[in-house]
This record gives sequence, C-alpha cells and structure tokens, in this order.
Amino acid sequence: MNLVYNSDVLPASHWMTPPTDRAFQYGDGLFETIRYEKNRVWFWPDHYDRLRQGMAALQLNVPTQFDSDTLHEQVMALIHQNELADGSARIKLQVWRQTGGLYTPTTRAANWLLTAQPTSPFTVTAKAHLGFFTAVRLVSSPVSRFKTLNALPYVLAGLHRQQHGYDDVILLDTAGHVAECMASSVFWRHNGQWFTPSLDTGCIDGILRRQLLRTQVVEEGLYAPETLATADAVFCANVNGIQTFGGTSADAITPLLHLIGLGAPV
Repeated sequence: MNLVYNSDVLPASHWMTPPTDRAFQYGDGLFETIRYEKNRVWFWPDHYDRLRQGMAALQLNVPTQFDSDTLHEQVMALIHQNELADGSARIKLQVWRQTGGLYTPTTRAANWLLTAQPTSPFTVTAKAHLGFFTAVRLVSSPVSRFKTLNALPYVLAGLHRQQHGYDDVILLDTAGHVAECMASSVFWRHNGQWFTPSLDTGCIDGILRRQLLRTQVVEEGLYAPETLATADAVFCANVNGIQTFGGTSADAITPLLHLIGLGAPV
C-alpha cells in the first residue's frame, strides 16, 4: 500500500514519524474519514469544508497543493495506485502542526497524510443493544465539532461499550443532553418528526448529519435521554454505514436515504 505525505507518494512501510511530532506529543491536529464507493469520493465538498474550518480553528496554515481540486485528484490517484478503484475504500486525511514548541507551538505550518485502505460496502444493519456512556461528558467549544486527534472520550466510550456488551453507546453533554453515538450521529423519530442533537452539545458536525439537515426533514435541538424511550425509530449514522436500534426497520429510514442520494443500501 502507498500513502501520500505532504504531496509525496511513499510506500506505507517507508513512512515514519519522529518522537517530537506534535500529533504524537499533543494531539495537535485533526482528521477526516472519507468513503470511496461506486467510483466516487462521497461528499467530498463537505469533508474538505469541515477540514478547512477545523484547520482555521486550530490556527493551521494551508499547505501548498491543498486546494480542493488538487487534493481530490491526489485522493483518486492513491485509490488507483492501491488498486481500490473497483471496490469500497476508507480514506483517512490527517493534518497536524509541524514540530516546534511545547504547549505553545512555534509554528502554524502543517503536515498532512493521506491513506486509503479497502473497507466494507455502505450498509444498513439492525442492532439490538444501545446503551449510554456517562462517565465522560462532551463540552461545546470552538473545536468540538471537528474530528481532532484527541479522541479520548470516544476511546473510553468504546471500552464501556465492549465491557457491557452494547452494540453502540450514546454520549451526553455536561447538561445531560443526548449528544451522539460513539462514532456516529444519532437520529430518532417521534410522531412523524425526525430529530438529532444540536452542535451545542459538543457533538461532531457529522457529514451524513449535514446531508440530512439540508433536507429540512430533521430538526436539531437539545434533548434529554428520556426522549429516546418514546421514539418509534432510532438510528446512528456516519459515512461508513447506518445502525438501526429498537426494532427500527431499514424501511423506516429509506426515504431519508433517498433524499440525500444514497438510495437504499443493504
């Protein structure tokens, strides 16, 4: 497998990061996880927009050859170099501050890394057990909506899910509102209306979340966990797939998928 590091194509086995790297030392960066399937990079404009907004929030300068069109071309070239063009691929684009300083950095220059690996097709799957993780709460901040390299709340949520045998868990904000699932946005339907948590909870500005909010079918706000108990459909979604809970059928969310151009994955 090849990767792209600061515009240079390298074998993955040849790339190394030094111990002074700020991604390693401080988590001083962010990333995007992007899906390639059916001969296209899904929702590329939104991924690039979220990444650029996150870089601005972290006060990172934009590297050369990092405009949307050039970067998209490099993504597609890497897909073909890694012989993934005919299948499904998981693309990860990471951006972090170059070495220098301790908590206070000495530069705004950024490194970036692009990788692409095979993955499973986008699916809708039914799951049985959805729990809550309350030990760590999410806080809204200038960077909370982005995928930063500090993912400890989600790592601990993953351990909680594993230890208790849940299929997924919901994280809450400091006020006790529903925020998001472990690695995806959460949605539910009540009396014919679809809902999702507001970014004010500290949840990630999810890419599928963006698509669904644009349909004006989904309403966002601040909701207590008890709200889910009265929902007639619940699902968690990200670009890697959708999980339905509580007996929610794929048929319940098919109209939403058609609205955002995904059809009805199986």
